[in-house]
Amino acid sequence: MFATFGAILLSVGLIVKFIKNLLVKYVVFGVVLTFQFGITAATITFVLAFYVFVITSLITLYNYGFEITSYMSSGTSGLSCFMGLLELIGFLPAVNQGYTIFFASLSTILVFRLMSFTFFAMRMIANEVFKLGVLLGQALS
Repeated sequence: MFATFGAILLSVGLIVKFIKNLLVKYVVFGVVLTFQFGITAATITFVLAFYVFVITSLITLYNYGFEITSYMSSGTSGLSCFMGLLELIGFLPAVNQGYTIFFASLSTILVFRLMSFTFFAMRMIANEVFKLGVLLGQALS
């Protein structure tokens, strides 16, 4: 009787150990892989969204710089008269040309800073993809 009871406990223990090993091997790796896929995708999405934000901001700033002069001279107030006078003496076209040169130099500096961010982002993305590859290698072995 005790031998049968011991054999039942041993078989239940082996089944529990088998299920535990199966869960640890596949479920834990599945959860970790899911989180790692999410982290990798979030990193790539953040970098792309940041680039879209910077480019859109540059275009908006450039357009705003040129539209502000037409906005000021479109009214019928004294400000539009003053802007017409500045246009007449050639100050406004000179400022617009200077703004273009200033914006080009500012954009160049920003592009160099973005290249530094690009190197950092590529290192960060490569690190996440490497972790994902290691986890996939462990899960498939």
